[in-house]
Amino acid sequence: MVALWAVNAMACIATARVGPDRDEARHDANARESLAVTPQSLWQTDVGRAVRGSPAIGTRVIAVGTSDRNVVLLDRATGEPIWRQRVSGPVAGGPLLAGDLLYVATQAVPDGRVLALRLKTGKVQWRASTGGVTAPLARTSDLVLAVTDGGDVIALDAATGARRWRRSLRRGARATPVPTAEGIVVATLGDSLYLLDSATGAVRAHRATPGAVLGTPAADGHRLFLATTTGRLLALELPTLAVQWERPLDDAVFGAPALVGDTLYALSARGTLWRVPVDAPDRARSVALGVPATAGPTPIAGGVLVASVTGEVLLVDATSDSVRWRTKRRGPIEEPPLVRDRQLILITGDGTVEAFQ
Repeated sequence: MVALWAVNAMACIATARVGPDRDEARHDANARESLAVTPQSLWQTDVGRAVRGSPAIGTRVIAVGTSDRNVVLLDRATGEPIWRQRVSGPVAGGPLLAGDLLYVATQAVPDGRVLALRLKTGKVQWRASTGGVTAPLARTSDLVLAVTDGGDVIALDAATGARRWRRSLRRGARATPVPTAEGIVVATLGDSLYLLDSATGAVRAHRATPGAVLGTPAADGHRLFLATTTGRLLALELPTLAVQWERPLDDAVFGAPALVGDTLYALSARGTLWRVPVDAPDRARSVALGVPATAGPTPIAGGVLVASVTGEVLLVDATSDSVRWRTKRRGPIEEPPLVRDRQLILITGDGTVEAFQ
């Protein structure tokens, strides 16, 4: 009896962990980050049936959402689960970390919602009924922005969850809304791009796109860069959305392009990595890697990380285009590799989170 009590007590202690009071995800590019010459697996954790959407990586924690209706907070150093919170539906877009809260959206099973969870405990701070949401959430200084599968853009008060405004665009989205100084950019599955007023949701500009935009557009303050499912790469001016330039790629692009300085990186579905000078797009260069991809590339110091739906991960040298490092994991990789503090985080389609150092 004493031994049994001890085991049960240890189990209770193990599940009673709490996260930090606050943490911050970094939303800029990984270009200043570097990796070891040959990164080694640090830890591996199975978090559920499947992880959907990119993880939120803070200084101390990693948060993921799963298709079996859970949000899981992991210790970044060890991969150990800190807490697991059940939510009302699958989490498709990944959590959004900001200070002491994690924001998550669920798909409509039975009713899609946006929730704010306390980072420390996973308890619900507030919830708002929105309809199903598949696209990742975005946040401004005071708003959480969601695009529903039914085509509504909803702005919620980040502190309380109260609705500030709602704008119907009639088509859903897969790309994250992009807050800019000129307003909020939303790319829909209806091959359309909108610029909405941040305060009211009113449509300030609208433009058709040559194909759907599934990956989050990149922005440099006065321009927007996006890639489409018809294999086109575009630069648009803000706030008019006028096309500054457009160039063809070799195949559809499903992931987000990455902007580092004056160079735009894009990865086509057939596995061709493109480097495009944004002020001289005709001088673009490409390298065929032969790895089918739905995730965007991840530029880091000295190279570009590329992940494939066949489970391969490559580090491509920035100068020579040679492959400096390669590994193959068990499941498909559908989200970009992420690097913070020389730690590489991979999410595989079988629900595994893995860290390399």
